[in-house]
Amino acid sequence: MVKKTDKSEEKNSAKFEKRVNPYTLLESLRNLKSRFATGDVQSMKEVSGAYATGMPFALGISYETMINRYHDPRKLTLEDILNTADITSTEYETVMNVAVREAIKNHTKRDISKLLPKDEGNH
Repeated sequence: MVKKTDKSEEKNSAKFEKRVNPYTLLESLRNLKSRFATGDVQSMKEVSGAYATGMPFALGISYETMINRYHDPRKLTLEDILNTADITSTEYETVMNVAVREAIKNHTKRDISKLLPKDEGNH
């Protein structure tokens, strides 16, 4: 049996949450949209900081997961990036560029030299 991997609209839809103020969330999302459009978002943690109570519900992840991933963009999934773009009405590439730029700054290049043949000069 093949596992269905595409998300239906219902599965990727936020449910009502009484702790979320819809007006505060709307204002936060508009602000993020504007800031992404002008290139003002320099860090993905600005997304999680925009409205800490409502943003996890909008993104469909827990608060802890949001903080963990958005404070270290190397941990972001493509779904996180796509959902961020969706909820802020921002181009996917714009959000991806911010995430990748920040992830590269935090990345340490992977050293695989111990897995490769030793260089003995006899090639």
